[in-house]
Amino acid sequence: MGWNFWVDRGGTFTDLIGCDPDGGLHVRKVLSEPLIPGDPAVAAMGALMGVPPDQAGFSALIDSVRLGTTVATNALLEGAGSPQLLLTNVGLGDLLRIGDQHREKLFALHQPPRPFLAHAVLEVQGRLDAGGDEIEPLVLDSDLRKRLEDFRSAGLEGAVVALMHAHRNARHEQACAELLRELGFTTVVCSHAVSVMPRLVPRGQTALVEGAVQPVLQLYLQQVQQALGTDTPLRVMRSNGSLQAPQQLLAKDTILSGPAAGMVGAVAAARAAGFDQVPVLGFDMGGTSTDVFCVSAADDQAVHAVKEQTEIAGQQLLAPRLPIETVAAGGGSVLDWDGGRLMVGPRSAGAKPGPACYRGGGPLTITDANLLLGRLQLDRFPTVFGPDGDLPPDLEIVQHRFQQLAAELNRSPEQLAEGALQLAIETMAAAIRRVSLHRGQDIRGGVLVAYGGAGGQHACRLADELGLDAVLLHPMAGVLSAYGMGQARQRSRVEQFIGAELSSGVLEELPGWVQVLSLKAVQQLQEQGDGAEMDGDHPDVQISLALRYPGAEQTLMLRGSSGGTVTDLEQAFQLSHQQRYGYCLDQVQPLVLERLTLELTAAQQFQPALASEPLDLKKEPVSSRLIRMHQRSTGWSSVPLFDRSHLLPGQQIEGPALIAEATGCTVLEEGWSASIGTGREMLLKRQPKPRLSLKRELVAEDDPVQAELFRRRFMAIAEQMGERLRLSSRSVNIRERLDFSCALFDADGALVANAPHIPVHLGSMGDSVRDLLRQVKSGEVSPLQPGDTLLSNDPFHGGTHLPDITAITPVFCGGETPVFFVASRGHHADVGGITPGSMPSFSRTIDDEGLLLRNLLFVRDGRIDRQGWEMRCGAMALPPRNPSELLADLQAQVAANQAGVTALLQLVDREGQALVQQQMALLQTDAARSVRNLLKRLDDASHRVDLDDGATLVVAIHVDHRRERLRVDFTGSSPQRASNFNAPLAVTRAVVLYVIRCLLDSDIPLNEGCFAPLELVVPPGCMLNPRSPAAVVAGNVEVSQALCNLLFGAFGVLAAGQGTMNNLSFGNGRCQYYETVAGGGGAGDGFVGSVALQSHMTNSRITDPEVLEDRYPVRLERFSIRSGSGGQGRWRGGDGVERTIRFLEPMNVSLISGSRTVPPFGLNGGASGACGVNLRLDDDGVEHPLPGSVQLELAAGEAIRMFTPGGGGMGC
Repeated sequence: MGWNFWVDRGGTFTDLIGCDPDGGLHVRKVLSEPLIPGDPAVAAMGALMGVPPDQAGFSALIDSVRLGTTVATNALLEGAGSPQLLLTNVGLGDLLRIGDQHREKLFALHQPPRPFLAHAVLEVQGRLDAGGDEIEPLVLDSDLRKRLEDFRSAGLEGAVVALMHAHRNARHEQACAELLRELGFTTVVCSHAVSVMPRLVPRGQTALVEGAVQPVLQLYLQQVQQALGTDTPLRVMRSNGSLQAPQQLLAKDTILSGPAAGMVGAVAAARAAGFDQVPVLGFDMGGTSTDVFCVSAADDQAVHAVKEQTEIAGQQLLAPRLPIETVAAGGGSVLDWDGGRLMVGPRSAGAKPGPACYRGGGPLTITDANLLLGRLQLDRFPTVFGPDGDLPPDLEIVQHRFQQLAAELNRSPEQLAEGALQLAIETMAAAIRRVSLHRGQDIRGGVLVAYGGAGGQHACRLADELGLDAVLLHPMAGVLSAYGMGQARQRSRVEQFIGAELSSGVLEELPGWVQVLSLKAVQQLQEQGDGAEMDGDHPDVQISLALRYPGAEQTLMLRGSSGGTVTDLEQAFQLSHQQRYGYCLDQVQPLVLERLTLELTAAQQFQPALASEPLDLKKEPVSSRLIRMHQRSTGWSSVPLFDRSHLLPGQQIEGPALIAEATGCTVLEEGWSASIGTGREMLLKRQPKPRLSLKRELVAEDDPVQAELFRRRFMAIAEQMGERLRLSSRSVNIRERLDFSCALFDADGALVANAPHIPVHLGSMGDSVRDLLRQVKSGEVSPLQPGDTLLSNDPFHGGTHLPDITAITPVFCGGETPVFFVASRGHHADVGGITPGSMPSFSRTIDDEGLLLRNLLFVRDGRIDRQGWEMRCGAMALPPRNPSELLADLQAQVAANQAGVTALLQLVDREGQALVQQQMALLQTDAARSVRNLLKRLDDASHRVDLDDGATLVVAIHVDHRRERLRVDFTGSSPQRASNFNAPLAVTRAVVLYVIRCLLDSDIPLNEGCFAPLELVVPPGCMLNPRSPAAVVAGNVEVSQALCNLLFGAFGVLAAGQGTMNNLSFGNGRCQYYETVAGGGGAGDGFVGSVALQSHMTNSRITDPEVLEDRYPVRLERFSIRSGSGGQGRWRGGDGVERTIRFLEPMNVSLISGSRTVPPFGLNGGASGACGVNLRLDDDGVEHPLPGSVQLELAAGEAIRMFTPGGGGMGC
């Protein structure tokens, strides 16, 4: 027996645990980047063993080393990866740069480009269809070879190959890789090798990440291996919680290795402490961020459930990882003052300059708040601060800085510090709810496992916030990620893509596939020296089947075996789907078996060596001294300080108290007790006495802490609604393209807060709620009751266009009238009308466009009126073409609203109705104040924009600085059109609200207060306020974009964006599809326009090409950036895109687009962007020009090619 070492290498510190030959554990914490040469972890190993690394016999003393590292993560975040070449299909060279075309920051005028990890791109001829069959042979000719040789000669050593449908057939990618290696490329990564999952964008981006950071990681691991000795077994922690030998390791699988090890350690700690049958919630709070997770029990399956996709540094990664969520709330989170709000995070002070107390000139942070309140003690910090690194933290500067801020805000320093802590607590609680309650996991009776350097300081308060009664702190809570590596097991995870309908024939083939994967998994483990025990009769094998509904994106993983019937799997899937998403569908078509996963796990190599000590129930714990600590309820008081290392098993402490240890401090709040277990673990329990009511009286209107707390609470409710809607929905439009929005309203229907989704929805839903209130008051709608949900999409009473259906639910607090409302609006794929997709190019009246609803009672007493709904749809001349999907998505909206109702009522129960209503009003008042501040920078202006059909939009802006009012007058705009290019008044209001929100400096939620200083003049009967029965479908998607350009141009801040959503819908008797296509953004003063991104009033995603071709009879031939389409200027306009879709079956196609004859204008001398172009390509490839709006029947083999407009330039 020799030493075993577990190392967690972070960006600043490296944690190391050494397990000596007798099973004793030894902890060291060292700087990750030391001043002396050599690996710091290896040097610490030598110090522990008493043998320097360069001395003979060092390696012989070590049995194994397990390592978690952020090297790959840091290389990705810092852009330090290796340069590489990308090979992809003809026409798709820009696909991985475009991504899903959504923009990250909804209200930002400047949208910086996402990072693209390829330094050069080559397109290769050759194509597979959605089934993996070759439809165009791969061409690796002399011309391609010459270009590759030129890149290699220029110094490129890495290459990535990402081809369509390679997950089904890797032959083309393999041929390309063989040629690249032949030509001397040293790092070659194929997309099928990094993931077997469909969707080319995330699979290709994953391959690019792998190619970029793999050389950096491998160089580091080679250095570590060399320092350890070549014979020392080295295993690396992966993001899925398993270990891998370096030679078989994919760098993309280490991106979250540290947090994964922490989760493994936390689950092991809970299981060892007897919490193996209750929900376990993990809480790892460090300096910059906090990682959280939730599992239903600390059993063997807890670390087998993984998420397949994550996003980091603007890249979508297909890398199996444990279900951990990271939020920007840590000890270093910065306290900021923004107008009327105290803000905490997401900005962090980092290691340098660090918190204010670190003597580096840093800002106030959560660490400083804890120090001010006595929750951290000066003498428990190392003396490593100051210019010479020999001083303790500076409490005086913290006190001075808090006093300065408190004087400015008319608060006490303690109030600000306590408020900052509460803001951080609620941020972390919201993250835990997202990984638990929002996913259907009941956490009642669970235990919170707190770890990380700052975990103990906040654990009791976080448990209070979540309603948990137990907190567990392991003896090594401060280095639990390193401890988790000792608990991890070597696993081999292999997958096979299947993508076939679930049938008895497929199940008959399953045993053969399992056998092949089993042999592959055993071979992988044996090759790295971890599979010796796999020759036994009972290896630890877990088989999982990824199943989905046909036409759906989301899969569910079912544990399975090579046995079972189709019926067994269908029943298990339906039950799991009901539990996870709250509904299941009537099965008309067979389920799809997407892929098979097999995981083979080696035996546990380390069992916890913590000695079990007898309980000492007689000896009272002795505190070292009394210290002063501030508490929320009682203020400053003297509390005992205990040293955890002196506490004995069986001893108990009553709060309030402070418990210090080498790696952190635990604050034992009033009403909590701590007991020491036989393994030296510390269990904190809420004492069984009535909790004090947290309901508060009304607060001062200028309380910055309450303002920010409630802003976050309202936003969290709206976001929770959005997540419930996404998970519960059925259609691609809502579930994948995210074409929906959710919001909260006060008793008058005024918008309070929203989840930032689709701007055109957010500013207009309040009109729908107010229309409902008017109809209730007039008696046209029966009085509202608890449990009601009503539907509306009437464009003349708050709606936008008919596919956007709003579900409105009143919220009652014991009275006879509602005190709040929640609402969700989703774009439905088809609501009937004259064309599939309900987006007709040539509708003339609203009746042409589909189902019209005005405050239809859909749910009463919590029950859907299915019969009434079916009668309403059945009475239509042209009813919805997919009524089951429409009903399923409406049910999802009801579920989302119910989640909002529940969360609001919980907030009222906790804080009191009067305070919640007050804070809603104050949030709107704050928005109004922000707009009035904006008006000081604005002057009178006017502008006009001409549309393709000859219509004109006109605006005159008048600023009354004395009255602090802004008048936006659209008098002079064209009368309503005979076509469908009419924007309902709700859309016009939404655009004005969006533009004003974009101009604001402060980060406030979009709410009704933004309208308070505004006066809108929109003449009835004009195209911005049409009268019924005008057609309006293009008004929502096209006129709204032109209206944004009009207003931004009038304010002089932004040249015209593409001015259109480029709407394409197609369908036939068996399928319907709708998408909006990105284009160029307008430039501003000091920045270029966005390239190939959604702009202004939409932000929906676009379907991945592999999914598009798999689900619909089409082929995506080109999706590329339209270089040069942006307008010239000092600051160039952004480029649009080119998109070509070929139809493999006869298809009804509808196009609604703008800026085809009138280009997006430039400002201040900048040139206009290029107009968009629509073309029909016949079988022979001949191009036929099309107008901006057109409806046509295409034959199989014909195609639509769309060139989207570029943005206007800014300045000469």
